[in-house]
Amino acid sequence: MKFLAVIFVVLAYRNWLGGNPIRDVFFADQWFQALRDSVASDNLRYGLAVVLPALLLFWLTLVIDSWLFGLVYLALCLAVLLFAIEIVDLDVVIDDHRIRLSNQGESDETFVGKVTYEFFKSIVPAVFWFLMLGPVGALLYALTDRYQGQLGDDENDYSPVGEILYWMEWIPARVTGLIFAFLGEFRRGFAAFLDTLSDTENSHALILSNVLRDSIVVEGDDETQLLELQWLLENTVWGWVAIAAVLTIMGW
Repeated sequence: MKFLAVIFVVLAYRNWLGGNPIRDVFFADQWFQALRDSVASDNLRYGLAVVLPALLLFWLTLVIDSWLFGLVYLALCLAVLLFAIEIVDLDVVIDDHRIRLSNQGESDETFVGKVTYEFFKSIVPAVFWFLMLGPVGALLYALTDRYQGQLGDDENDYSPVGEILYWMEWIPARVTGLIFAFLGEFRRGFAAFLDTLSDTENSHALILSNVLRDSIVVEGDDETQLLELQWLLENTVWGWVAIAAVLTIMGW
């Protein structure tokens, strides 16, 4: 079931160009705002906003697990995964940057890190936690990410949510770096990946950017680099499909 769900979601991610219909139905931000207005404790608010829905989903999965030979459970997995991902149209992102390059005549050094991390957050952690914990894991990450996003700067300074999110992304970011290395220049990419294993200080955006840069095979102008960047990011999702297939074969 997990493998089928991952395949479906990856196909939707690669081909769906509209908004996220599941997020239009489930109003998480309104739920968060209602809790902000009524609950003072940040820890309690996080528990009610994120942990409680995950626990309710866990209970629901136990109830419907065998309904209609598991088809109801599969539908629930697809709904949660679609809620947890955010569609990123890399063609549009790359084309917009290409226009900026032609207008400015110089490369934006922060672009690679920004687009790589944007791509990573849009699907990878949700798929990873789905493979580890089922739909509960995907929902737990998605709600934590959205909860952290609605906190103000002052709240982020003392809230533990940012730290929780960092560690939820730690393993998926390293595995994604390894996929970059396998898809690109393995020797340099793998060396950069090994450097990330002991890195707990730099952001995931910087770490992923460094590994991706070292994994790029083709040396050339900005246009060539952009094409290689786009190819690596677009095919990384299939690396996660391969991981899902291996885990399925192992009986996970």
